Amino acid sequence: MTSTKRSGFTLIELLVVIAIIAILAAILFPVFAKVRAKARQISCVSNMKQIGLAVLQYCQDSDNVIPLQDQYGNPNESYIAAARLQPYTKSFQVFKCPDSSMSMGTVQAQQHDNGGGDYMTDPATIGLKASVVGDAKYYNDVYPPTDYKFSPSFYHSSQDSVSPRSLDSADICSVSQAVLATDWPPINSTWPYADWWASHGGAAKGRHTEGSVVMFADGHAKWYPFSKLYPGGSDQGRSDEWNYWGFWWGGKSVGGAEPDGGGFDNNVKGCG
Repeated sequence: MTSTKRSGFTLIELLVVIAIIAILAAILFPVFAKVRAKARQISCVSNMKQIGLAVLQYCQDSDNVIPLQDQYGNPNESYIAAARLQPYTKSFQVFKCPDSSMSMGTVQAQQHDNGGGDYMTDPATIGLKASVVGDAKYYNDVYPPTDYKFSPSFYHSSQDSVSPRSLDSADICSVSQAVLATDWPPINSTWPYADWWASHGGAAKGRHTEGSVVMFADGHAKWYPFSKLYPGGSDQGRSDEWNYWGFWWGGKSVGGAEPDGGGFDNNVKGCG
């Protein structure tokens, strides 16, 4: 009488194989997640570089002055600048960060004030085409959904002038260090408030692995960690924070003329 051998895995062997696969998955999935996050960060840098090139082309046609936002020199409506750059970018998508969860753009979301009122400027009143969808759709037929905000340092806070600063402004000590735009928000304590940003997918310390991509006035773009963008740990205002970089009122370590670490020297009045 001949006996036949049964081929196949035993239950123990099968469980061992499953356990090995589970261990490998636990090891590799975080790696894959980091790779995907890095890819989105690289895509964001590419977006910023394209925007930077568009700004330089715009400035060549506009006496070296960056795009005006609203008619009052307000620095908060960067989607207006994005709309003015459309002849050069020919793309709405380039103003969207791949890590942003807000379809209308974080800049529009902030300006919409958490549903408490729409403060966005009617595009027809500032030389742009009229919207056919109205403010309920954030004017996204005219204004690109925008996740990058232009630095307020390039826009006058005084009502004496509504023109943005030029790239050769005497206020800029270093064009290559002056941040023209950044991921928005780079910190979730930015107005309206932290819980609101957090509930809309905002990261506490920047959109990309606790940091943000910034674009400089000479057109190049680079990722920086949160600790570099906000050395004080918050957006309360220091001379070495990102929106002061390259201007005379910024810290010396970031291309300005003021003391590093906060505080202003009243005797400093320029880059010299």
